[in-house]
Amino acid sequence: MLVVLVACDGDGTALQPDGAVTVDAPPGCEQPALDQPWLASSLAGWVGGLTVAPRSTVMQRDAARMYLANQLTMIGWTPQTHQYANGANVYATIPATMGSEQQIVVGAHFDTVANSPGANDNASGAAVVLAIARYLKDTPCRRAPVIVAFFDQEELGLFGARAFALTLDPAQTRAVHTIDQVAWDSDNDKRYELELPTPELETEWRAAATAVGVTVTTTTTSGTDHEAFRDRGFAAIGLTEEYVGGDTSPFRHQTGDTASTVKASYLIDAAKLTARVVLGEASL
Repeated sequence: MLVVLVACDGDGTALQPDGAVTVDAPPGCEQPALDQPWLASSLAGWVGGLTVAPRSTVMQRDAARMYLANQLTMIGWTPQTHQYANGANVYATIPATMGSEQQIVVGAHFDTVANSPGANDNASGAAVVLAIARYLKDTPCRRAPVIVAFFDQEELGLFGARAFALTLDPAQTRAVHTIDQVAWDSDNDKRYELELPTPELETEWRAAATAVGVTVTTTTTSGTDHEAFRDRGFAAIGLTEEYVGGDTSPFRHQTGDTASTVKASYLIDAAKLTARVVLGEASL
């Protein structure tokens, strides 16, 4: 019989493997509740902060990198820059506090095409990654390190993610989760797409979706950052809105991709969904 230590994450819906017996985590090791007073305002602030200008030219991307580094510092983590030939990624490694499980990567690209503010594509994904960094600040018992990463030059060919993947060892990495375009839901069905998940990751995300109260479907979509990691043998998955299902932003790569088009409740649910997965992987 499998005995699993689990933390109460505030919503009372811990989903465990078949046959497992769950017991409470040690005192002080509880996961933070998914509903947090800072969540809505922080997500809106991060999207607004990133969309003051497009993030396409060298100077624009430098400004975005500085903004993201400052936000990580304000949360309490130490930002680092990963330089490669024609660009640079921003990341922070959130260390484990106990145990030595395989690392987890959560990332999103921060660049845009020229002339687009890129609120949905992909300030929304970057905001979710910042939210994960914030949740982890309130997660005292972390059995695995988590790398939160912001990739450069996705729009030009996944260059940032491909360069970053070369710095990591698939054998030391449990999973890579990338977030791209999670702020459009015109039919209000709270549905997200899981892009090319492994069977294990699909199981995790489906369980998290049930707990959060949203719906997920799987697709075979590539062409964004998770592909760069999968090509090198990582277990990777992409989270997005209904890109294949047809309920996706009509403003993609246009000047109209502004913060005013972001569906706040859908972005909040994306953050909670991702947090449910990552906190489950990383914490007691």
